[in-house]
Parts: sequence; structure tokens; C-alpha cells
Amino acid sequence: MNKNKKNKPNARLFSALTLAVVTPAFVIPMAEPTLANTNLDSALIQPVAAVTDFRDVPVNHWAYESIVKASRQGLVEGYNGLFRPNGEVTRAELATFLSRVFDGTERGSHTFIDVPQDHWAIDAINEGIELGFIKPNDYKNNKFGPDQAMTRDEIVKWLVNGLVSKNLEYGTILEELDSDLTLLPVTEFYKGGLKKEDIPYFGVAIGTGLITGYSDFSIRPSGKTSRSEVVAMLFRIQDILSKEPNLFSDLNELREVATTGTNILTLTNYEKARFGDDNGIWDRVMEDAANKKNMNLDEYLKMEFGEGFKYPVSGEEIGGFEDVLGKPYTLNNKRAVNTIERAIFVDTRGSQAKGVYKDMFFNADPKQKVFGERLNKNYYSVYYEYTTTPNQKTTLNSMYNGSTKGQVGDFLINSVNAEQFGITTPRTIDGWYYEKGENGIFEKITDDFFTKGKTVRYWAVQIAGSKAIDDPFSSDDKISGTTDDGIRYSYEILK
Repeated sequence: MNKNKKNKPNARLFSALTLAVVTPAFVIPMAEPTLANTNLDSALIQPVAAVTDFRDVPVNHWAYESIVKASRQGLVEGYNGLFRPNGEVTRAELATFLSRVFDGTERGSHTFIDVPQDHWAIDAINEGIELGFIKPNDYKNNKFGPDQAMTRDEIVKWLVNGLVSKNLEYGTILEELDSDLTLLPVTEFYKGGLKKEDIPYFGVAIGTGLITGYSDFSIRPSGKTSRSEVVAMLFRIQDILSKEPNLFSDLNELREVATTGTNILTLTNYEKARFGDDNGIWDRVMEDAANKKNMNLDEYLKMEFGEGFKYPVSGEEIGGFEDVLGKPYTLNNKRAVNTIERAIFVDTRGSQAKGVYKDMFFNADPKQKVFGERLNKNYYSVYYEYTTTPNQKTTLNSMYNGSTKGQVGDFLINSVNAEQFGITTPRTIDGWYYEKGENGIFEKITDDFFTKGKTVRYWAVQIAGSKAIDDPFSSDDKISGTTDDGIRYSYEILK
């Protein structure tokens, strides 16, 4: 009999997990690890009688209740009366923890060359392979490294693979998030440190609340995760599995952005606008105009409106952001050719900003506000990512004044957020700013962000939503635009 054989009281375990997840301690704060796990002799990790009071886990420890519950249910074990809450977690340990949570019955036959058949965690490792949270192809030269301390990205990947094994919808979500449109509200997304292949896994983890970031909004994928954090994750993952994926609002936003470039439908009360019924008046006008040009209707419409023009049919949707992403449109004043790359909404209608991207783009500190970015004004803040090729040296303000709504942002991303998250945004809307020199005198600096023929990709802000009575700068309740080839997008708030 293998020493890692375990009893699995499903009903009792699930009951305890359900009780545990409602406590605040099971939000994962990603506390800094302070004690590295050492290479322990496997004998120290052998199952022993459950210990409910570890000498190194005081009652005021943030994860005290979860550690005690996990120990009582046989999910985790200690080391001679110690739990080592800040210690690192090895691959063999996490495989053992997860095998007890996911309660698989099948055993794979894969054999890593460094995991002999008498290894204390062989059953758990093989079960992990069978359940799918361990992927043998992820490990080079068929070496598992059972005593290797795990990084956060590896742990997240295992846990999300575990979700997939229990609910195939998460497999579909991983595929959706494996997109060039995916945007994660973490500092590593633009500043580096997050591998492209890990983005979908962290997207699921962030969207479901399996993990949260540090206070600086980083996730530190290459960092280590403590044993106490992993215990909290074990309970949290049970809570996630008790719900359908579409019940996680943050995940819904991430999915919409990954597939359409915007979160407008999941976060806001906007809907796609539809063509109305004008009793055929528009049709007759267009047919008469085509006849005067000796053209058929289709030829005339393409000439007049562009190759991509969609013939209006009463009741049909006009189009959405996903139809125009990356497609050029020339500004009315001809100063530049723009494309929209993403349109990210933050709900700033009330006293608190809402949405999965609020911390990335919106700064709640009144001292850090930029003009137009305010709460309680009954509108949304819209953060557009643009690609712009100027036809002359120009400024954000000049382009905005020569455009229709949505074609160019009229405010800058808050400088604090831009620096923290590595977001590219112009330094100024007017093309110049003052900077304090070495002699203490402020000098006027010309900003060359928008230079003739130089293509730049950047973020800027607009506001949208129901018109605020006390704010003359607020917008109406429609968002629309047309590309050079006639493709349209249109949204409205239905009354």
C-alpha cells in the first residue's frame, strides 16, 4: 500500500469547504513570502494524524481558520507540529493538496524519471496527470522536479487546469482569452514579466477571484506562493466550482474584451443600436440617386459610403466595436488617420468606480484627477486605445476638434496610472507643457508625440452616457462612428 493513500470523505469535506469560503480570510492577499521552504526529507511529509493547532499559526494569522479547517479535513499536514505558513510549496505537495480537493479516482500511468514508484507523492502526481492539472509536456526531459518550489504562474496554471477538468466551459474561456485583444489589469501586462502563454490562465484566475494582486496591482508571476496562500486557494476553488462561469462579472468583462475589444455590453447599459423603419423612404432616395448616376444600387452605395457599407435593414444591428477594430478612418479635419484598437469602459456614474479595469485606468484620488474623469456625473469613462498616423504635426486637442465622437479621445490617461501600469498616453493635449529645469525655472517643452508620418499607439479618454444636467461637458447616450470603407458601429442607451 502506498504511503500517500488517503481517505476522501466527500460530503463532509465539501460541507467544511462551503463554510470556509464565506470568511474574509479566503480572499487571497498574496502576502510577501518571508520563509523559504527547505529540502525536507520525505519522511517529514508522510501523512500523520490531523493537527488542528500548529505552534506557528497564531489565532490572529490571516489564514488561521482556513489552515485549521484544512488540517481537520486532511487536506494539508504539518511538520512535527509546525505548519510553516510562509514556507514555499513544492510540486509534490501541491499535487497532494489538489488530489484531495478534486477527489479523482483514476491514476495515470505516466512515469517521470525523477519520481520513482515508491515516492511518497506518486499517487497524487499520477492523479494530477489524469485530472489534467499536471501536463507532462510542460516538464523538460521527463523530469518533474517534485521538490521544486513552485512559482505563482505554475500554481495558477495547475489550478485553472483543475477548473477545466471539472467544468469544460473553462476550457472554452481559456481559448477565448488566448487572444491579441485580451487585456489584464495588472502592471506586468505592459511593463513585462507576464509570459504570453500564461495570460489566459491569469485571466481566469483574476476573473473568478481565485487570486488578487498585490497593493501595487502586480501579480508577480515568477514569485513564490506561501503555504497559507495555497490553503486559501484550495477553499476558494471549491467556491468557484459551485458556480457557473458566467456568474463572475469580472470574468465576463475579460471575455468580452478578448473577443470584441470592449466590455461595453457586460459593464454598461448600452446596447447595440438597430436600424429603424422609415417606410422605405431611404431606399427610394438611394435608388433615385443611383439612377441619376446610371449605376445600380449596390455600386452607388459602395461609391458613396465605402466597400464595407452595410445595407440598412429594419431591426438589424448596425454594428459594434468588433467590426471596426484596426480599420482606418480619416479625421474630418484630415490631420490624421486613426484606428480604434480597444474601447474599455469603467462605470463612474456613482460614488465609486466599478468594473474589472477600474484600478488600471481610473484614479480615485481627488488630488490625481484629470479633467473629465470624475465620479457621480452619471456617465462612463471610456478608455480608447488608438493607432494614429498624423498627416502633419498635430496635437490630441486638434485631432479631437476635427473628429466625430469616439474617433479621438479628448483627455489623457491619469499620469499616475500611466506610469504604474506602463500605459502609453500623450504627455499633453495641447502639444506643450512646462517642466522644471535644474535651475528651478520652469521651461516650456514642445511635445512631439504626434509627428507627421510617425504611427503611434496610445490610450486616451472620453466620457459617455446619459447627459448629466449639472455638467455641460457630459455626453449624450449614443456612441457611433464609421470607418473609411463604410463599416459602422453604433450603441445607444435605450430609454
